[in-house]
Amino acid sequence: MLHLPERKALDELSEDKIRMVYALADKMPDETLRGLFKEQLRHRLKKIRPLRKLTAERLFCLPFESLLSNDVPRPRQPGAIPRACVNPLWAHVLEHLDDVEAAQGIDASGEYLMDEPCPLVEHRRLFASFAGAVQVIRDKLGTDRQLRAGLAAKHPDLPDVIQEVHALYQMRDAVMTARRQIQASEQLVGIGDQYVQSVMALGREASLGKGGDQSWYKLFFMVLLMDQDLADHTGPLIEALAENKGGRGVPSVASDLCEALVNKEGETLKAGFAMPLATPDDLNGAADQVRAAIESLGVLRVAAPHLNQRIGQRIDKVETRIHDFLGDRFTKAAEESVTAFTSPEGQALPTPDQIKDLTRTILAISKVNNALRNVLEAPADLKALTEETVAVVGGRLDQIAASRAGAGTREKQDALSVAVQVARSLEPISNEDTVMSLLEDCAVRLGFAESADPTQFFLKIIHAMNANHA
Repeated sequence: MLHLPERKALDELSEDKIRMVYALADKMPDETLRGLFKEQLRHRLKKIRPLRKLTAERLFCLPFESLLSNDVPRPRQPGAIPRACVNPLWAHVLEHLDDVEAAQGIDASGEYLMDEPCPLVEHRRLFASFAGAVQVIRDKLGTDRQLRAGLAAKHPDLPDVIQEVHALYQMRDAVMTARRQIQASEQLVGIGDQYVQSVMALGREASLGKGGDQSWYKLFFMVLLMDQDLADHTGPLIEALAENKGGRGVPSVASDLCEALVNKEGETLKAGFAMPLATPDDLNGAADQVRAAIESLGVLRVAAPHLNQRIGQRIDKVETRIHDFLGDRFTKAAEESVTAFTSPEGQALPTPDQIKDLTRTILAISKVNNALRNVLEAPADLKALTEETVAVVGGRLDQIAASRAGAGTREKQDALSVAVQVARSLEPISNEDTVMSLLEDCAVRLGFAESADPTQFFLKIIHAMNANHA
C-alpha cells in the first residue's frame, strides 16, 4: 500500500522541490490519492507562490506580469496595468497571432508555469509572435479611430495599456538581461553597485529614441522594481535614479517609480489586512507582510529627499494604515491566541501543539515589534500586549508548578521539561534574565534545590530533567 509522506517531511522540502512534487502529484492516476496528496501540500503552497498551469495567455503576460494590479488608482498612473484589461487584450492578440496552433499547443500541454523564463524554442517563437501581434494592434490604433473607441468601450485604459505592453515587448530582451545581471550580483562578492550602472545603461539603450520622451525608460525600470524577486535591489536602483546618475535618470522618473511602488505596497497591505487572523500562522503571515512593507517603505524614504513632496505624504498614509492595523486587529487576534494558552481547563500540562501555537504567536509579536523599532512608534495596545504576555505566561508557569508540586519525581521532571519549553517561548519578546528567573521560580516550587550560582542551578535542572530517562 502506498503511504503519503508526513507533513513534517513536506515542510522540510525547498520551494523548488515542493513545486516539483506538486507537478508530479497532479499526474497521479488515482483521483482520491491525488486529492489527498495535493491537500497535504496546500499549506506550503499558501506560503509560497502557488503553481499555475502554463497557458498561452499566461505566457503572453510574463513580460508585464509584475505590473498587473487589481485595484488601480484613478487617474491611472503609467505602468499600472489593470487585470481587467488582460482578457480583451488577449482576445485581440489571438486575432492577430500568426501562430495560433502553437498557442493552442501550450494550452493543451498540461505543463506548469515555472518562475524562470522558459528557454524552450517554441516559447521563444511565441514571444516573437506575441510581440508582432501587439505591434499590429498598436499601429492600427494610430489610424483607426473606430478600433480605439471599441477598445476603450471594453476598458477605458485599454488603448494606453496596449501602448505600454508594446513598449515592454520591444524592450523584453533588455529587461531579461537586466534581471539576470541583478540576480547575478547576489552571487558576486565585491561587485558593489556596478550592476546598477550596467542596468541603467541597458535602460537607456532599450528606450533610446522611442517617442522622444521618458515613458519607455520609466517602464523599463518599473517592470524591474515591481518584480518581487528583485525587491532587495529596489534601494540602489531608486537611489541611482533619484541622484540623477547616468544622465537620463532624472528625479521625475524616480518620483513616478516611487509613487508606483508606494501604491503597490498600499494595495498589497489592503488585501493582506482583510485576511483572517484565526491562527498563529495567520499572525505570522501578517507580521511578515508588515515587516516587508516597512522595509520597502524605509528604502523609499531614503530616496524621498530627492523626490517631490507627494511621495513622503503617500508613505505617511501607508505607514498610518500599518500602525492602525497592528494596534487593532493584529493585537486583538494575538491576545486571543495568548489567552487560549494561559487559560487552560483543568490541571493538564500544555500539549506540544499548544506550546507550538504560543511560540508562533509570540514570534509574530516579536516580528512586528522589531520591524517597527526605530521606524514607527508601536501602538500602545501592542506595547501593552507584549508586556502582559510575559506576565501571563509567567502566571501559567506558576500554575504548572502548583499542579505538580505534590507529585512524584517523574511527574515533576515532566512538568519542568514543559516549563522550560514554555519559558523559552518568551525569548523573542523578553530577555535571558527574565526567562531564567521565571524558570528558577518554577523549578524551586517543584522542589528542585536552588543554588547561589545560576549556572550550577540550571545544571541541576538539566540533570533532573534527564534523570530516569536514560
